[in-house]
Amino acid sequence: MSDPLFLFPNLGAEEGDGWRRMASHPRVRAAARLWAALFRPTPEFAPGLSGALGRDGGSAAFELCDLRGLVPWLSTPEALALAREQGLPLAAAAPELVARVHDKAFALERARAEGLLPAELAKTAFALGPEELDAADTVQCRIEEEVARWPRELGEEFVLKPRFGTSGRGRLTGRDGRLDLESLRGNLPRFRERGGVVVEPWLERSADLSAQLWITPEREPRLLGTLQQIVTPTGVPIGHTGRFEPDGAVRSGSPWDDELQRAAQALGRAAAAEGYTGPCGLDAFSYRAADGRERFRAVVEWNARFTAGTSALGVLARARRAGLLERARRFHVGIAPELALGARIPLFADDSELGLWLGP
Repeated sequence: MSDPLFLFPNLGAEEGDGWRRMASHPRVRAAARLWAALFRPTPEFAPGLSGALGRDGGSAAFELCDLRGLVPWLSTPEALALAREQGLPLAAAAPELVARVHDKAFALERARAEGLLPAELAKTAFALGPEELDAADTVQCRIEEEVARWPRELGEEFVLKPRFGTSGRGRLTGRDGRLDLESLRGNLPRFRERGGVVVEPWLERSADLSAQLWITPEREPRLLGTLQQIVTPTGVPIGHTGRFEPDGAVRSGSPWDDELQRAAQALGRAAAAEGYTGPCGLDAFSYRAADGRERFRAVVEWNARFTAGTSALGVLARARRAGLLERARRFHVGIAPELALGARIPLFADDSELGLWLGP
């Protein structure tokens, strides 16, 4: 008998044990339900898609999602311990490997090595490890000295991001090349716990994009699609939009899409070379530079886990098999109807917000 499927929805596990406190938030619950719908439905976690999509409920959204064992959102030591407790294999890459390639410093290092950063940013962003975050005044001086070397306009506002974090949480902002010492002192313990920090300029974003991949057991990065993200002002994704290409591919519709795909494949190859397999995603954005021109940062963060984008693409795969996409050219999946297209197709019978919208 094959192993059963056991889903471990540890969304936000980058926050350590804090992910459990977020689990009851409506948006987290919605994201968890969409994620569960990627797999063969189980009564405990996926009571079933409603309406027309429900006709496709007997199989996984993607063949790659036809998994057995314990499947976590993010592979962590906690997930591995639970798998062993349940007597199940962990259907994910080893936690220590995930920690290496999920680190924001990994994405920064590979982007710099591959020449994927805009020229004006290539010599700015840098990472500090937890061992480098000792006395607050020493850390303050080091960061401010580095920022002083940046072009003046890039140092006007900058951020410290935990190397392990999600949805923009836990940032500390500096302004005019300076950090507030007391704020830094208060944040240092948390930064140490979460692997250190990445320091980078704060940019005026004009569009948030992502590429979703799956690295196969043969270590082949397979592109699932690209998307435009709808995010809150704090960076929390609440929906995805894009276009269907004539060949059926799902694309963001952004003029930066080709560059995004090339960057995603480069990061996918780098993660595969480290031994990573499984779902992953690349976050990117376009931004308004100091000269007023729009530019593209193809590598912002690399997620070595499932993402909300993976789930959105799974919904679209099910919708295609259910025959709903024959005339559609655009789509919106999420919980932001004021930004959506056409009439809502509910994804769950008991959810009044979450839906799929299709447009010409």
